Amino acid sequence: FGKSWDLHVEKALQVSLEENLCIVHDTVAYLKKKGRRVIFDAEHFFDGYRNNPDYAMQVLHEAEDAGAEWLCLCATNGGGFPSLIGEVVSRVRKEMKAPIGVHAHNDGELAVGNSLAAVEAGASMVQGTINGLGERCGNANLCSIIPNLMLKMKVQTGVKNLDQLSKLSHFVAEMANVSPDPRAPYVGKSAFAHKGGIHVSAVLKDSRTYEHVEPELVGNQRRILVSELSGVSNIMAKAGEMGFDTEKDGG
Repeated sequence: FGKSWDLHVEKALQVSLEENLCIVHDTVAYLKKKGRRVIFDAEHFFDGYRNNPDYAMQVLHEAEDAGAEWLCLCATNGGGFPSLIGEVVSRVRKEMKAPIGVHAHNDGELAVGNSLAAVEAGASMVQGTINGLGERCGNANLCSIIPNLMLKMKVQTGVKNLDQLSKLSHFVAEMANVSPDPRAPYVGKSAFAHKGGIHVSAVLKDSRTYEHVEPELVGNQRRILVSELSGVSNIMAKAGEMGFDTEKDGG
């Protein structure tokens, strides 16, 4: 990765803008000379572009000219909005020859939205982590991004077994010694849980009424809960789960 925000160049690295361009070029060129394939992550790119667009683009040109195969634009502070991400990625995609990636942090609860906006604008690589694990507020959550890409945006990915996604999410949480988030979209235990009587009645007639995808597509399952909000539909459904023939026994 390299610095693409002039503030970071001058304050964090404490070098001149010209020297930073040389650092980027020389580093990528050195790695290429050693036979490496280079994905260049332009750190803080969107903040850098907002502050000094010409310089941020110069950094990308240096990396590309030195042989970088991918240019990954980073929302490192996680504060940008999807509208900005889409606008910037669209311009970069038109100007650069190398394919574009995106690397988003979640400080504004926007990492998933920003990543999807980048894809809509022409990015073809998304960097993220399972369950969004990462420093501060986390990285872009691949457990939300992957099914959104595949099921909603009809984007072809390298994922072959989407129905193993929930299992993967729980495995990674266990290995990281982190309790799984029951309200996590797609893979959480509560993602397809229904307890309101009106909800359950509708779901049992047609699951599309309260479910945006079929839970089985991501390896999850529908859960009908019984609580103070339950109606007759909840009780009947739960009885059916327990093996009671409600048609026969309810007469």
